[in-house]
Amino acid sequence: MKQLQQSRHALGSTAIITLVTDDQTDADEVCTALWRIIDQFERRFSRFLPDSELSQLNHEGGVQYKISAAFHALLSTAKKFAQATNGLYNPCILPALQRAGYKGSWPQPEHAATAALAYDQRRMASWQDISIGGDWARIPQDTALDFGGIGKGYLLDELGAWLRAKGITSFWLSLGGDILCDGVDASSMPWRISIQHALRQADMVAHVTNEGQALAIATSGVTKRKGITNGAPWHHLIDPRTGEPAITDVLTATVCATSATNADVCAKCIVIAGKKEGLQLAQSLGVQDTLVQTYRAGNVHIYKKGSVWSM
Repeated sequence: MKQLQQSRHALGSTAIITLVTDDQTDADEVCTALWRIIDQFERRFSRFLPDSELSQLNHEGGVQYKISAAFHALLSTAKKFAQATNGLYNPCILPALQRAGYKGSWPQPEHAATAALAYDQRRMASWQDISIGGDWARIPQDTALDFGGIGKGYLLDELGAWLRAKGITSFWLSLGGDILCDGVDASSMPWRISIQHALRQADMVAHVTNEGQALAIATSGVTKRKGITNGAPWHHLIDPRTGEPAITDVLTATVCATSATNADVCAKCIVIAGKKEGLQLAQSLGVQDTLVQTYRAGNVHIYKKGSVWSM
């Protein structure tokens, strides 16, 4: 068996595709198809593209807007997780996110692509204000959606399902550090993923292996996507309860689950809610394996829950 790996800039970060197969030509074709799916997802759901389907819905706030089946599926999933987390995950955070300072695509968050994509004067509505019909959706006129809290995990699950349908059962995918893997590597060994120290990226605090089974790993935190706007520091995780960047004791949270969507949402909610409340929420969503790094008294403290972690 041979291993093929390709990487590109996508979704505002680095995307990596790794396949294990005995057919190099087929692997090249599969990678091409996967990149096409990733590009289509970005064109459809990026808040930074004025002609994306998401931007069009945001622009048409207050009216019943016809959406594609793909948009319907993602929006329905987002609303399901908003309900499951009691609104701690809320796709309506875009106005608050822009007010905080995250207006443009990373690494230039302070610059929105066009004035038409500026929603900082709108409000952060409740997820319950989103209406979804058979082929349409409607959001309040004075709000706007962002799928940053769920999009990468959701896309990873879509890519994994596509690969399995093609008969490819050994792969390792990364979208901005959120990972979905299955099967084994080219040496017939389980995939091994290292977890970085929250403040020292060269140091690893734990490892996890997939044991040949499907495994999703998502990490979220306040240490990377951040900035200063009008003299005030901010990070990209908005607490829907306050409309402001979360005040939290958590630097980073790493979650292992069978679903990348679940892992993605849970990791962010743990950071937003704080260690105690966040871990309780993760457990209510069926997540047992978590690694939380907090900052207290000038030191990083590491809390591991579950049996997957090793050194």
